[in-house]
Amino acid sequence: MSKTIKIVATVVVVFVTSVAAWAQQNNDTSSPYSRYGLGKLRDYGQGRSAAMGGIGIGTRFSDQINTANPASYTAVDSMTFLMDFGLSSRHTEFKSATSSNGDNNTNLSNLAISFPITKWWATAWGVTPYSDKGYQVNLTSEVEGKAIASSFSGKGTLTRVFWGNGFNIMPNFSLGINAWYMFGTLSDNVSLNYPTDQNMYDYYETKSLMVHDFGFNLGMQYHFKTKNNNTWVVGGTFEPSQKYTSKYTLHQEKALFRGTANQITDTLAHIEDRSQLTKLPVSYGAGFSYVIKNKITLGADYYHQSWSQTTVFGETPAYLTDRDRYSAGVEFNPNRYSIRSYWNRAYYRMGLFYENSYLYLNGTQISGYGMTFGVGLPLSRSRSTLNLSAELGRIGTTSNNLLKEDYAKLTLHIMLNERWFIKRKFD
Repeated sequence: MSKTIKIVATVVVVFVTSVAAWAQQNNDTSSPYSRYGLGKLRDYGQGRSAAMGGIGIGTRFSDQINTANPASYTAVDSMTFLMDFGLSSRHTEFKSATSSNGDNNTNLSNLAISFPITKWWATAWGVTPYSDKGYQVNLTSEVEGKAIASSFSGKGTLTRVFWGNGFNIMPNFSLGINAWYMFGTLSDNVSLNYPTDQNMYDYYETKSLMVHDFGFNLGMQYHFKTKNNNTWVVGGTFEPSQKYTSKYTLHQEKALFRGTANQITDTLAHIEDRSQLTKLPVSYGAGFSYVIKNKITLGADYYHQSWSQTTVFGETPAYLTDRDRYSAGVEFNPNRYSIRSYWNRAYYRMGLFYENSYLYLNGTQISGYGMTFGVGLPLSRSRSTLNLSAELGRIGTTSNNLLKEDYAKLTLHIMLNERWFIKRKFD
């Protein structure tokens, strides 16, 4: 079996395994804020950009798959095959006005593959998560002298399997499109029981939203060199509001002697409805980067989503508002061609971001901010790179009966970079 066939076989196995893993609720969050809307939205940055504040709309790299802007796929040269596979681990400390606790999550973060078709056309495909639910909140209260134990939990992931294409329309100008199939189920559960009174009925409720359909976004980039041979890149992306087929399920029941041989269950409601669609927001972004002497890259992005105009199974929740994200990053490479020093060939990165999320709760728009940093380590005797990054951030506040989340996130991305399409002179 040739080396190429082995690589293709490995890619297919990893891809199928990744899709199966995401389909099994590969949650990236333990946040109670994921109870609302479609859960916690994933960032569009990955790999190299994860350590640069998540920028990507205005960046072009010949050795990086940039799914944030499909126009960037044309940056890959005509003899290169790229595959990016990522893992992430996140520790979060939750704090309210009265209590605090922590939790950990470790997950797959993305899989993407890209290669050129012609000198003017490059393609990419892969799988990326769109949003996650993953929370567990337990409360104890008392009503009329009776203790009530309440439990709220949720889980699920919405995933996109995408196929992207970038086209060089004219010198220095490219357009791109990502088309995807999005699928997944998000569920929320509520449980109320009376631990000190066996004669009181427990209450149980589960709600789920299954979403599946096709969608797309568009991108453009323009790049040019200055007189001193530095490079400017400006880019933009646009995703129209799109409707997705949905199924809503609600089940409510009460039970006496739950968990025993004498359990008595009474179904209060069971609804399965496919009549409404879920409409996701208009989204757009703009970004730029400036590359100095092929050693320093500076960049910034702005990204907006109009969640206040969306519907979740035919309704617009009052707690949804527009989302804005601002990010900036820098990368430094001393000398990528250095023979004497391995660390001169490495890439050093850092970034910042600020976000007004799509949630408006208790009269407050939930916001977050953080810093990122990382390193790209070239692998021995290959063109491939190991990208390591860390993110330290904060979401929310303890004011207005809300929750503050302080987190540390580590990501590992393996960027395989192979030379393909070369005609061998010797076997």
